[in-house]
Amino acid sequence: MLALVAAVMAWGCFQRGPWYDEFYTQFVSRPELPWGTALTGSWLPDNHPPLYYALARASAWLGEIEYHRLLNLGIGALAVAGGIVVVRDVPRLATTGTALVMAVAANHWTMLAGTELRSYFLSLCAGAVLALSLCAIRMTGSGGSRGRRAVYWIAALLAFNTHIVTSLTAAALVAPFLAAALLRRDLTEARIIALPPLVGGLVLCTVAAVQLPYWLGNTTVFWIGEGFAPAYWAMHYAVLRTAEANPLLLAGALAGAALMARDVALRRQPSAEAGALALLVGGGVLAIVGLVALHLLRPLVIEKYLMALVAMEMVGLALAFARMLRALGPRIGALTLAVTAAASIPGLIQSTTSAVMHRSWFASGRAVAAEAALCPGTVIHGGDWWNDDVLALQPQDNARVVPYAYRAVADRLGFRLAPAGSHSLSRNCPTIFWGEHDNKLVFDRDHVAARLRAEGFPDLPLTFRRIGSGWIAVTPPRR
Repeated sequence: MLALVAAVMAWGCFQRGPWYDEFYTQFVSRPELPWGTALTGSWLPDNHPPLYYALARASAWLGEIEYHRLLNLGIGALAVAGGIVVVRDVPRLATTGTALVMAVAANHWTMLAGTELRSYFLSLCAGAVLALSLCAIRMTGSGGSRGRRAVYWIAALLAFNTHIVTSLTAAALVAPFLAAALLRRDLTEARIIALPPLVGGLVLCTVAAVQLPYWLGNTTVFWIGEGFAPAYWAMHYAVLRTAEANPLLLAGALAGAALMARDVALRRQPSAEAGALALLVGGGVLAIVGLVALHLLRPLVIEKYLMALVAMEMVGLALAFARMLRALGPRIGALTLAVTAAASIPGLIQSTTSAVMHRSWFASGRAVAAEAALCPGTVIHGGDWWNDDVLALQPQDNARVVPYAYRAVADRLGFRLAPAGSHSLSRNCPTIFWGEHDNKLVFDRDHVAARLRAEGFPDLPLTFRRIGSGWIAVTPPRR
């Protein structure tokens, strides 16, 4: 299953077209940008900790965005290696680890995050390994082998320093496990749990001391919706899509949770797995409540920011599913596991298809290229005329990334853009006006015509066509 997921993810990386935030990552991690200049001029003034940008800069030798996305395969391989270390040290988690792989394979967010050059897949992987490590500590009462301790340290450091929402979610995850150890007065376990998140949190706070003024300034006027409803529906969608990804896994997890509840309520035999699941649920509830409360103060929640929460949910489903398998016995349990694994494949196919079909600059760019191929003298105007909202966003790199993205698409698809500020119109071929990342203003023909007149163009007959998040407007030759 892991090999299948890796192969499909690699295929998706090359099939999916790039979108604006990926151009941003590629721009601020370009090889010709010195590390110090990138850190102080681009990464620290951004809205996220600089870790993923540093990883992107270190892997910039991979090349264009499609190849650069393979960084996520490396991150995934390290996460798998960390999970194997944990499971080998705590064999009771072997079935949970297997079920977790099935949950990851079927999950809607795995391919969506894994096939783009952004930090969300790192958040998913760090969150999953952090949750699994905490469960291992709770089930054994110790940090385990040196390898398992190292995995927990790395997962905590990454989870607290990848994305601010991931950091807050990781803190909410750790809190119930730490509180449970303190309530039992197990100071050794409390120290094992607390130390890596404390160091990771201190690193975050050190970076935040520099970044906080930028964060506050950059989000004064922001694109994320305000109020309770956007946060609620983002949480609802992320949690629901994760739960329904594999119906057999969900049914087995619900059955396993019921068995755990019976063990506690009727048999008075609570297992360590039941305790770990309860703490995971507590951490998830704390994360949801805390993030919604913070969102009401300053908008910060959308679905793709919730990958650490999704990871917690998948680990919880896997824990409960493993309990159900133990109740079935070895033979029936193995058969159920095989059938459930097969049931993950439709979700994997669907999520990969969804990721590949996700809105991309290549959709409108290919339409421009097709029009231009019909007449070699076609004049193409594309650039920052149409992106006032993005150009105005902080940090200031947005103003440079927009024209960079237009040029990058034109270069990849083999057409040439008119120089910035040009008002040329083709006499023998059509003239094309091209806009992308039109998510907020949503131009139509009349808006484009009015903007062109304001820019100094004559009143032009336009054939307008929307394509994904972009559009093209074509005017015939000026004979």
